[in-house]
Amino acid sequence: MFWFYVIFGVVVFIYSYFHYSYMYWLELRVPSLSPEFPFGDMKDPILRRQCMGEKIKEIYDFGTKHWYNYIGLYFFSRKVFLPIDPELIKNILVKDFNYFSDRGIHYDEKYDPLSAHLFSIAGPKWKNLRAKLTPAYSPVKIKGMFDIMYKCAHEMMLLVGEIAMSGRPVDIKEIMARYSTDVIGCCAFGLDCNTMRDPDAEFRKMGKRAFTQTVGDLLKMVVIRSFPFLARLFGIGVFPKDVTEFFRRVVRETIEYREKNNVTRTDFMQLLVQLKQKGKVDEDTPTEEQKSETEPGTALTIDEAAAQAFIFFLAGFETTSTTTSFALFELSINFMYREKARKEISAVLEKYNGTMTYDALMEMKYLDQIISETLRKYPPAPVFLRVCTKRYPIPDTDAYIEKGQSVLIPCYGLHRDDRYWHEPDIFDPERFSEKNKDKIVDGTYIPFGAGPRNCIGIRFALVQAKIALALFLMNFDFDLSPRTKLPLKMETKGIILSPIGGLWLRVNPID
Repeated sequence: MFWFYVIFGVVVFIYSYFHYSYMYWLELRVPSLSPEFPFGDMKDPILRRQCMGEKIKEIYDFGTKHWYNYIGLYFFSRKVFLPIDPELIKNILVKDFNYFSDRGIHYDEKYDPLSAHLFSIAGPKWKNLRAKLTPAYSPVKIKGMFDIMYKCAHEMMLLVGEIAMSGRPVDIKEIMARYSTDVIGCCAFGLDCNTMRDPDAEFRKMGKRAFTQTVGDLLKMVVIRSFPFLARLFGIGVFPKDVTEFFRRVVRETIEYREKNNVTRTDFMQLLVQLKQKGKVDEDTPTEEQKSETEPGTALTIDEAAAQAFIFFLAGFETTSTTTSFALFELSINFMYREKARKEISAVLEKYNGTMTYDALMEMKYLDQIISETLRKYPPAPVFLRVCTKRYPIPDTDAYIEKGQSVLIPCYGLHRDDRYWHEPDIFDPERFSEKNKDKIVDGTYIPFGAGPRNCIGIRFALVQAKIALALFLMNFDFDLSPRTKLPLKMETKGIILSPIGGLWLRVNPID
């Protein structure tokens, strides 16, 4: 009987705590929904019945329908602020960045070293690391990695050609995932993964494990965020231990081998070796701002280098592969855009004697439009997070965002808002032409974020995607296979916008 009363008391306490938490936005007179215990406003995403990005877009659309500039949400009992007005979003990301400089993502350098990467760390440490890493993503450095990316894309073309000759449809989502794995494996880790021929390569398997999110993983993240001392006590990390140890070992062995044998390559790993040895990237001419922000002589440790290589993988794997997949999906059902892109590629290559080079790729402006429109319609990260670091007065209101408050930026909602985009569900690369791109409302197109904490690897991702699209259009004609399930439905596991069941194309080699 005693334990019955104990359990009953605990249940009553938890319910009362949640009920009290759910009064927060009402008391502040911030528009809100009707949260359900214990899920808050995120029941369907938590139960894997709906994609997180689509749920947030649904709430965003509700807000625009009622002309709200922002809405208050609950994730379990956690309060989340959802800005809707582009001007407010721009203030949060850019103008008032000093109030929202952190992402609020858990990291623990001692007990979970791979979690302490550029995407998660906060404060002065983030500012210093960002300044160190920025030169590693310069156009010159990316150009130096072009040959590596091109080789990976060429291997992909050989495999697609073999599948096409057999008459089978191509799951472009799977093929592009292997391509991304090979590119990142080569550029970030110095590994020849060759997943085109060996889809079960260890690097690919570990990458899949890092992205596989179960209900248990979700509960683990709740523990890490809410009770970090318990996470440290029981050794609970953001990623499975075997994944963490694999990536740490790969980076350690690669760096040790290069240092011992004086091996150099034009890849991201070599830049990490330089940062480990000297605390800066060679042959770089930093701006005065970078000079002032970078602590002189502060070199990266092995674990810090491993964490940066790991986030290079995480940030680039799903995002680039889904973007190229969605682009080819749209081109497969839009013959006019496909042919226009193909003509541009042929015209540019004529100037370069038929050879694909980095400079030739940069001249393919219509491909840029296709990628930009794909990122608008299918932003890989449909939402992203910021945390308020000090009490923020919301402009032109009496309301505040309190210190420690999570702020969710609704990228997907903005990109599909018909107030800013004519027929937003229609794929139209002309939105990003020289004639039209200046008409885009500032703050309504943010696939890579905005402000000082935007994605540092934008150039790398765009070059990787552009190479894949250019070679595919050069070598193959294609249309949609009946195996592709329409309308597209998005995966409910994780936050990356990714189609369920793959994207299948019928492919024919071009003579």
